[in-house]
Amino acid sequence: MNHVDLPQLSILSKLIFNHQMSTPLNTIFSWFETGDFPTQTQFKETFLSFYHKENLIPMESIEGFEETFQSFASAEAFQQHLADSMAHSGYLALLNADNLTATHVSSWKNKLGISNVATTDSSDQLGNVYTKIQVNGFVDELKDADKDLTLEIENIKNKLLSNDLSLDELQEIVNYIKENTQQIELLKDDIIRGSYDDKINVVGTYSNWNAIKYQNQFNDQVYDKIKNIEDAASLEKIKYEERVRGDSRIKHDLDTLSFVIDAYDTVTMFTVPLKVRRIDNNTIEVLFDSVPPNIIQLTIKKI
Repeated sequence: MNHVDLPQLSILSKLIFNHQMSTPLNTIFSWFETGDFPTQTQFKETFLSFYHKENLIPMESIEGFEETFQSFASAEAFQQHLADSMAHSGYLALLNADNLTATHVSSWKNKLGISNVATTDSSDQLGNVYTKIQVNGFVDELKDADKDLTLEIENIKNKLLSNDLSLDELQEIVNYIKENTQQIELLKDDIIRGSYDDKINVVGTYSNWNAIKYQNQFNDQVYDKIKNIEDAASLEKIKYEERVRGDSRIKHDLDTLSFVIDAYDTVTMFTVPLKVRRIDNNTIEVLFDSVPPNIIQLTIKKI
């Protein structure tokens, strides 16, 4: 076997290996069997079969590297991906929640334990509780209704205390019924037995009702007086109606400052709160908290 000296080995260790051919391992192993002395060429071929750590390994020399490298995104594509806010919109919620559906929102509410939280009306969705402004509107409406009711009761009291002849006559009828309950019951029995009211004497005297002796005369008087009261009430105008679209000045002919007013939305049929200012006996001004979306029906009733 041939041999190579140490200076030759030193020269070989400093070679820069750049060729692509390599010697099979079995061949190299045969050169270095016990007792053999590898030649210079064999040493060179041995070292040329491997990459030195000072040399870069070409990509094409690494099996499968090219295909693996192609599966990675480029730096430019990666930076574009980082800057794309919609890159994961199919899996992650956006900061402005634009990609959340109603189902997503419901799931988030359930997870956060806020599915039963009270909500108020928004521009595109109705809430499940009233706002403070709405509640105050309802309270004001109730206060106005209470004021109107109080005023109506006071007017009734004043009428009862007045010298209104029709009320006096009505009171006389009531008093008669109270005082003659027994007589009325007897009258009922007489009618059942076939008696006639022109044969029944009236108990009591009624000086303001002309000469009344028999029940039929009394009945005629009561009928005439009640009819007169009804006719007087029907001749007097007690209601005025008008439709408006917003704040308005209303001219009516009720000739009073005492009235109740009802307002409702002609589309939703909900009662609408409003404020009323009396200008004079036949003029009022109605003011709304906000411009109504639909036509409002107003009904003014004299009390």
